[in-house]
Amino acid sequence: MSELRKTLNPVISYNHILSELSVNREDPCEVIRELISNSYDAKASQIQIYPLLQEKGFIFFDDGTGLSETKETNGITPYRAFFSIGKSTKVEGESIGYKCQGSKLCFASKKITIITRCSDEPSWRYISIDNPQKNINESFNISSKFNEKPWDSLSELFPRPKNPIKNILKELNQDFFTNHFNHQGTMIIIEGLDVQDFSDFYSSDDYGRKQWSYLKHYIRFNTRHGDMRILKPDNTGFPKKREVSFKETFGYNDECKLSLWSKIKRNEYGLDQIKPGYPYLPKPDATEKIKTPTQVSSLYDGNFSGRYCSTFSYQEINYCITLAIDGNRRALNKYPELGRKGRDNSRSGIKLVDQRGTFISSEGVKICAYNKIFEHPLLENYSILADTKVKSHYILIVNGSFNVVTNRNSLTDASKQILKDDSFLKQIKKFLDEAQREVPVFRELIERLNKENQEARLEAYTQKLDKLKKDIKNRTRFQVNNIEQLKDKWIIQPEIGEEHWVGSLYTMFSHLVTVDSSYAELWVRPRTFCGVGLDSIAVPLEENSLAEKVHRGLEYKYTFSPIDEYNHPFIVTNFIVCWDMSIPEEGEQIKDTYSYFGYVYLTEELNDIGYEIVDIQSQTGQIHNQNIKVISLKKLLDKTFNCKWTTPPK
Repeated sequence: MSELRKTLNPVISYNHILSELSVNREDPCEVIRELISNSYDAKASQIQIYPLLQEKGFIFFDDGTGLSETKETNGITPYRAFFSIGKSTKVEGESIGYKCQGSKLCFASKKITIITRCSDEPSWRYISIDNPQKNINESFNISSKFNEKPWDSLSELFPRPKNPIKNILKELNQDFFTNHFNHQGTMIIIEGLDVQDFSDFYSSDDYGRKQWSYLKHYIRFNTRHGDMRILKPDNTGFPKKREVSFKETFGYNDECKLSLWSKIKRNEYGLDQIKPGYPYLPKPDATEKIKTPTQVSSLYDGNFSGRYCSTFSYQEINYCITLAIDGNRRALNKYPELGRKGRDNSRSGIKLVDQRGTFISSEGVKICAYNKIFEHPLLENYSILADTKVKSHYILIVNGSFNVVTNRNSLTDASKQILKDDSFLKQIKKFLDEAQREVPVFRELIERLNKENQEARLEAYTQKLDKLKKDIKNRTRFQVNNIEQLKDKWIIQPEIGEEHWVGSLYTMFSHLVTVDSSYAELWVRPRTFCGVGLDSIAVPLEENSLAEKVHRGLEYKYTFSPIDEYNHPFIVTNFIVCWDMSIPEEGEQIKDTYSYFGYVYLTEELNDIGYEIVDIQSQTGQIHNQNIKVISLKKLLDKTFNCKWTTPPK
């Protein structure tokens, strides 16, 4: 009789997942980046950010559509989606935040308060949650309550405010709510955010330019407000004809005004408006001494500049690409807010080196560096652009609807596949080829870089050869006294990396060994040398046939031991010839990379010379009936010939 069994379902811990998603993994201001993206998606025209340094938090306001608790999109309301995991009102391909996980960064705090209003609601709605990371779970009631006087509720959050917060509360008073927040919008108040050295990152005090605000420049370089598609050609020098095509891509918005509460005078705070768009450097003016890459003695001191941009379509998605060339010296001079080495506390804390090179952007937001794009053969002519020193001269940004992983700082595997696709990379190559034709500075830069790279490679090669010649007199050498042709000639012993020399020596001496030698069985005559796969095939000394069955497999190494996984199949190998090695313990297991393994066996024949690998079999039990001899060529030479060794003093 069959027994009825209860249906089992997996259990998902909301609290555990929330604790993982809410961690700032890459940057302490990630939460600001996510909130700005949400504001843009909510069609906000105003964003205001008020750091609360004493409270280790901030107030974030936008006048977007608000967090509705009644109108569903994709089966969920915006308000409920804010607290949910993996459910969003956004559509994949139309928003960077379609997974609805970025907002969870708000919950790594001691308290979160939300004040929101939608255009069809009679008043504001309010909720305040202590320790959200620990308290919010599947059964937690997130229902908000209508609030006729949210300005009072805001003030009650700070019962004994110090002067900095008093000034903010004066700004966010009843007049603010009734005149600027009376129709729709969302205000999020975070207290006790889990960020070390909070004030270093969230202070907005850059009055007098004595210290640049990290938060301000993070917004400019790393958020949706710093959209790379906003060209400002009159200021930056990008081709004006491309501005229209950039504006036509999905999500483009250069109208949203973002303001950061900052010290605007010695003892006065107010809202400082941050210009939208990625902070490309302005085009050179008449006062700058501009020299092209061919005119400067050192590219490091280059003050050259050039701009190019374009759009292309791939799999029915429009992509934007910008190339902003600014010589290393110009970048150093024109980005004074960016740190030079390490974290420069006299500047913003954002490193200049992290803002140079090639980047991937999703919906305008610069996601991650991607200089490895130049590893593809299609971009071989531009591979020099991936060099660390070369990156200081340019920024190349490729923007599209790239999917990003949960923490938004890297790409999904699907996005990486796009960046490896030949059709996509042909578009990148086409852009770079056009840039060379249209922008003389870029053409000169590539030509000079390739020339200098060739010269550097030649110099490095020459130096390596010169060093080898110079050091040869300091290396251990030997003479062979019982061979007439060699007794007065020095032979240099191999060093690490000189496996070819091991093979050459073995080959030479195999032709000098007589068949009546006590060690003749350990010498076989190589007939080939291959740089790919097993090094040689060889035959016994007395063998002259070309028949297949008489040949042996031979591999050369500088050294070898059981802990080194052999990189060729045991079943095609008969000899492994090393220059020198330590004799292992009998019975030690040794394996190859093809699922075969065997054991060390110390034989009388190979006493003090090497050992055999015996009992060779596969993981699946297939038996290989031949043994492999592992030989130290140095020790075999000493046994076979009369060698005299000399090691010069160091």
